[in-house]
Amino acid sequence: MRVELKRLAPVLPFALALYLILSSFSRPGITADGQTYLQIARNLHLGIGLGWQALWVPPLHSCLVALVGWLPGVPDLLFASALVGAFMGLFLVVAVWLLAEELFGRTVALGAAFIAALFPHFHWIVRAPEAECTYTAFLLFSLWLFCSARRKQSLKRFIICGIAFSLTYMARSEGFLVMLFAIAAALFEQWRSRMSTNYLRCIALLLLAFFITSLPYMLFLKKHYGSWVISPKSTYVLIWMQSRIYHDNDLGEVGNEELWGLTGSGRLKWQVPSGVGDLFSYLMSHPAKSAQVYLDNLLSEIPGRIPNNSGMERYPQVFPVILALAAIAAFFFRWDDKAARNKGIFLSPFLILFILPVFTDGWWKYLVPYSPLLIILGSAGIAFSAEFAFKRFPEATRRNIALVAMLTVALYFRLTAFPLEFFSSQAKSSAQPSASVKSRLQYAADAEKGGRWIAEKLGSGHNYMLPPFSKLIYPLNGLWTATPVADYERLHAYAISQGTDYYIAELDEPVQIESLAEVPPGLRFEIMYRSPDSGYTVAVYKFIPMANY
Repeated sequence: MRVELKRLAPVLPFALALYLILSSFSRPGITADGQTYLQIARNLHLGIGLGWQALWVPPLHSCLVALVGWLPGVPDLLFASALVGAFMGLFLVVAVWLLAEELFGRTVALGAAFIAALFPHFHWIVRAPEAECTYTAFLLFSLWLFCSARRKQSLKRFIICGIAFSLTYMARSEGFLVMLFAIAAALFEQWRSRMSTNYLRCIALLLLAFFITSLPYMLFLKKHYGSWVISPKSTYVLIWMQSRIYHDNDLGEVGNEELWGLTGSGRLKWQVPSGVGDLFSYLMSHPAKSAQVYLDNLLSEIPGRIPNNSGMERYPQVFPVILALAAIAAFFFRWDDKAARNKGIFLSPFLILFILPVFTDGWWKYLVPYSPLLIILGSAGIAFSAEFAFKRFPEATRRNIALVAMLTVALYFRLTAFPLEFFSSQAKSSAQPSASVKSRLQYAADAEKGGRWIAEKLGSGHNYMLPPFSKLIYPLNGLWTATPVADYERLHAYAISQGTDYYIAELDEPVQIESLAEVPPGLRFEIMYRSPDSGYTVAVYKFIPMANY
């Protein structure tokens, strides 16, 4: 039986993405933020629930990693995170196809899916043990479900859409805002074309499904915060942005007493909930400065000006100029009724870009979840332009010209990032790494070896006190209590209250064991690891209740 080529079209970008992901598949390195997601998964494996880390980041991605980590043959959670990332990368390409096809048809869907399959930033996020890949895939999938549910007027699809938006929110908390923006856009469009009671019922079912699905996590937040909370990290972000974005101080994160200090009740200071009123009060305390910072950060989101840091220096912009111009061109053409009816829903997530400048200065990782929308809109702009410029040609020819243009853009992005290794997602460079990069790589290698050595000596499952972002957290294979910024007596009391077994001290230079044994009451020196490759040293101390002294 002959199968028409057009029936295979959706398979082609998916197959390309599958090949590229598998060709570079490997156990990923540990990133600073990835430690937190992996620790939630480890907490689940150790049977203590989500742990305090789920007050810092939403837990969906970690729960998926934990589930995969229980499968036979999966060696560890870091490898499990690579499997989750690979699946989400493929899911993202499928979601791009579905949303683009729903709005603009198969030609745009095919071109957008190919760009997504080759887009370098997506291959970066699927190899990192963090939640960007999961959030991006579910975001696109939720928008597709919403648009298709409206077209079909299907109550079942509205319910599934609410569940999908809940998963988006539990991957990254701004998913809640995206859902509200999409609902507001849909209600506005429905109001313009006469609101119906049935449509309000559909939206109510969507919201009901969202809150029922999200309820276990919201109850977890309420239990720890004492009130209903949507964003688990609101206080942390508020304090962080005051230091890093508005530069009220330059305390950073790890040693910032405003973040990691202890309250009178013995909790970390960022674990005290705050709300929109606290944010508004802070911004209005110096409105001129707030406005200036906001405008500067907003400009950093403009294509061509986005900071391409964290190893992305060779990559194209996460909002490439060429796609941004094509996306702008799309607005000069008439959209058909199906696309026009859902234009507000499709564009509503971009409203996040007007909120992010309050909190961040355009870091690409905050923007990458919204780049698939630009890819789809830019692909539509290319298709509309080809339709207009070659209107004398047959329709099939115009489609092919548009598709060739989209594939050219996709290849350009790929070759820009991986000029030597086109068919691999691991670009090789002849340039020597800088001293700072060498230092970070050496630290990561030393910490992994040291953590594994300590876990072998002491056994797995112990509760260790370490500062945030330490590369020792994952290889120690136990629970993690964050080191508070406090005097020794309060630190010790906090450690005992959290059931902490060991205090970890990381040192840059080798020291004598005798000097390490000189400790205050409540600590006892246990073991020391010294790297054979550098001066990196780890001292491990046992917490002893003060009553035993």
